[in-house]
Parts: sequence; C-alpha cells; structure tokens
Amino acid sequence: MIHDYSRDPENGKKPETLVVFMHGYGSSGDLMRQYVGDQLGPMLPDAKLHFPDAPVQMGFNNHSWFELRDVIDRQDDIGLLRRTAQERAPATAAELNDYITKIAAEAGLPENRVVIAGFSQGGTMAVYTGLSRETEVAGVFAISGGALDLVPEIKSKPPVKLVAGELENQHYSGAPHAVWFQTVLKAQEFRAEAEIITGQKHDASPKSLELLRDFVVKVAPPNTPVEAPKNGTKPYKPFQL
Repeated sequence: MIHDYSRDPENGKKPETLVVFMHGYGSSGDLMRQYVGDQLGPMLPDAKLHFPDAPVQMGFNNHSWFELRDVIDRQDDIGLLRRTAQERAPATAAELNDYITKIAAEAGLPENRVVIAGFSQGGTMAVYTGLSRETEVAGVFAISGGALDLVPEIKSKPPVKLVAGELENQHYSGAPHAVWFQTVLKAQEFRAEAEIITGQKHDASPKSLELLRDFVVKVAPPNTPVEAPKNGTKPYKPFQL
C-alpha cells in the first residue's frame, strides 16, 4: 500500500497541477516533502505536491520501490541490477498508476495536469509509471534514474526529461545513461530531452529542482484551459536495445 504525503498549493487556491515526486532507495515521502517540498513549493505556487512512500518497508522511515536487499551487495553487476529493475519495477508501477488516478480524481484534474517525477530509484519509477499509463500524463521527469531503457511495456508517450550529474559516470543510472536513453526515446518518436548538470554527483540538487520547475511550467502551463485526456495511444515497442 502506498502512503501519501502532500503539500497544498502555496497560493492557497485549488491546484492547477499535480506533481508526484518519488524518493530514492532508502528514503521516504516524508523526507521528500520536507527537502523537495520546501524548495519546489514556492517555485510552483499553483501546484499540489505529492510525495508517496514506496511500498517496501526497510526500517523506520526507510523504503524501497522494489526489493533490492538481495542484490544491493552486488553493485558491480550491472546486468543483475538492470534485470532486477526490469523484473520488479512494473508491479510497483501498476500500483503507482492506481494511486495517481486516485489523487487526480480527488483534485478534480485530468491526467494531463499531472507530472510524474523522481530521484534515483524514484526516477526509475517515474519513467516506468508514466510510460505504462493508458492515459497520457503531462510529463515525466527523472533525476538519475536507472535502467530506464528496460521499460517492458509502453502505452503512452508523454514528454520526458532526464537529468543527471556530470560526475555520475556509471552506465546504469549516470550521465552517459541519461544521454543514451534520450536517443532511444527520440527513435521511438518521444519528445525527450537530457540535461547534464556540471559538477554534480548523484544528487537531487537545487539546480535539478529548478529544472523540474521549468519542466512543469512548460508541459502544464498555469492559467491555461485543461485539455481532454489522450486515450488509446498506439502501442510502442519495448526498449530492449
């Protein structure tokens, strides 16, 4: 079961946009509500921010989006990490999609006013969740997500932005992976962009949150009429390059 933490719009009005931000491995929605919410809330005053807890409990206020404890000591085995994400993330993505449908309905907003975002393992889940939805969301934003190219079933193609630190050099979730995955998305006719932050390591930095703000404003501009949701998107090939 996914537990939700949220922050109402800073302007005190009904939200025009929902931003769902998923934490990294071993963190929590409550911590993200404080760290990310304190920075992002004033930058997006018309947005309601949601920070769900991942369903796998690891300890007090420590969570994981899919089980990794059995492989966490084998970080050098990139193939194992990639297979683990491919095999385990889709089940959590289905649960997240039910949760997103629920909070959008509660806010009275169509799903093209929803942006799905996340950091690290949460960035992985943002991509897996957003691309597996039957109804297209406004956009997907991933900071240092891993094994993104192994999404097994693509049902919609929202705009995607991939952010990583210049000093993240691993090909599982770092800068090379983000740039490469952008080319994979574009080959599938996605509206995709990758941005590498100079001097940054594996971090949901203030700069990355500024980029998230810019992305939200671009894909779900404030004070604009909402559009009817896009259903029945043609199927896309799995990413297995």
